[in-house]
Amino acid sequence: MENGVPHDSSGEYGTEFTWPRVGIAGITQYDHIRDPSSYFRKVAEAMTPQKRWECEADIDIIERVIATLSTASGMPVRRASEDEKDYFAGILRAMDRGIGAHADFAPYEAAGWSIDQIVGQLTWNILLNKVSGGDITIYDRQWCAPDDDVSWSKPFPRDSYQPQMLEGHPFNAMRAVLGDLTLFDPRNFHEVKPCDVDREHPVADVRFTISSFVGYIPSRGGDPATLVLWS
Repeated sequence: MENGVPHDSSGEYGTEFTWPRVGIAGITQYDHIRDPSSYFRKVAEAMTPQKRWECEADIDIIERVIATLSTASGMPVRRASEDEKDYFAGILRAMDRGIGAHADFAPYEAAGWSIDQIVGQLTWNILLNKVSGGDITIYDRQWCAPDDDVSWSKPFPRDSYQPQMLEGHPFNAMRAVLGDLTLFDPRNFHEVKPCDVDREHPVADVRFTISSFVGYIPSRGGDPATLVLWS
């Protein structure tokens, strides 16, 4: 354990899927696609940084996000669950070199998991430190699997796509602002720009964020429509 973060729940995304390397604290469903039992075994330890914030700074970020989403939507909001086991939500990332164009959508990436039942998806992000650069570019182009994967995916890293796919599509640049809660549809292709460098500042800032996905589950039977969070 280092600085209150268990070794098992800190490290880097697998470079087979994500490049440049991204430092993380927590776990992701995406990195455990074929091993749900391993994912759920790690949830309690992955919560260590959030519990430390709550104890030392009296800040429960996930509960604040849940309360904000509930107020804005008027719907129940909770962490996603499966067979009475809660998903982890609230991945911490550290990066300075950005992430290439990619998209996220649970029905494509979580077959057999309970979150594959969502019919709409958002991602929320909070920037934890002031940086120069590190903006998010969101394209008006949604991921359509498997066609896009066959036609446009790169051989490495496997979650990235050829930039020609996005030629001519409008985009929105979301500036990284310290403390802002930002949301967008991650099924739209998006990329994180590197932090800025120049001659006087040759070393890029490290961009620290906390985030998770938000899925919309429509009402079924007597259960109301609900928003669920996971990472």
